Amino acid sequence: MPSLPASWRLPWPGLCLVCRQAQWQAVCQHCLSAFAAPRLRCGRCALALKAGRPECLACEDKPPEFDRAIAAVDYTSPWRELIAQFKFNGDVALAKPLSELMADRLGQLPPRRRPQWLIPTPLSTARLRERGFNQSWQLARQLSRQMGIPTLPEAVRRVKDTPRMMTLEADDRRQHIRGAFEVTQSCRRALAGRHVALVDDVLTTGATLDEITRTLQDAGVRQVSVWVLARTPTPGA
Repeated sequence: MPSLPASWRLPWPGLCLVCRQAQWQAVCQHCLSAFAAPRLRCGRCALALKAGRPECLACEDKPPEFDRAIAAVDYTSPWRELIAQFKFNGDVALAKPLSELMADRLGQLPPRRRPQWLIPTPLSTARLRERGFNQSWQLARQLSRQMGIPTLPEAVRRVKDTPRMMTLEADDRRQHIRGAFEVTQSCRRALAGRHVALVDDVLTTGATLDEITRTLQDAGVRQVSVWVLARTPTPGA
């Protein structure tokens, strides 16, 4: 059963974000147990595993560019709906309880696995103007406070806009995202030889995070972890 982050306790009774029952937590213990129980996951791409394997078959065949990935939950109900509310309906207040769920999963990381920097996945200027905020930055800044790891929010810049990636197949995503990012000159010295964690809301094909990883490696980053709130399951899982 997952532990309940102490900071999820509300100053007065409220409604659980999932079941809408009155209680004292942002997400009640029953819903955490039912929908956020820890799962055995692939150490490279964070897909849920059924057997005691360190990596999934897909990663054994073609591993991602990043070194490892950690996901708090699967991208299924009720988290899919909460993420949509956070991301598309501008409910920025959800960043704190959702990042607490991530921090709870990340709290058991050994010191050697802790990065020196947190870097949010950047949005294009047009997408940022349309949405009004970057959901990855909102998660990263909360994680920074909760885990004591500094952020470099301006380290990676998106220099090429792309179609909405959720509408594209994996191969199309990789093609459209190629060359879409650059490391800012002012951050190169801080990144050289470092271990960084890319923070994002959802990991699906990994095309975007792979491209950012390659961009960071070209700038001298030593190791790249991926920390996401939710992992899209394999079809039919």
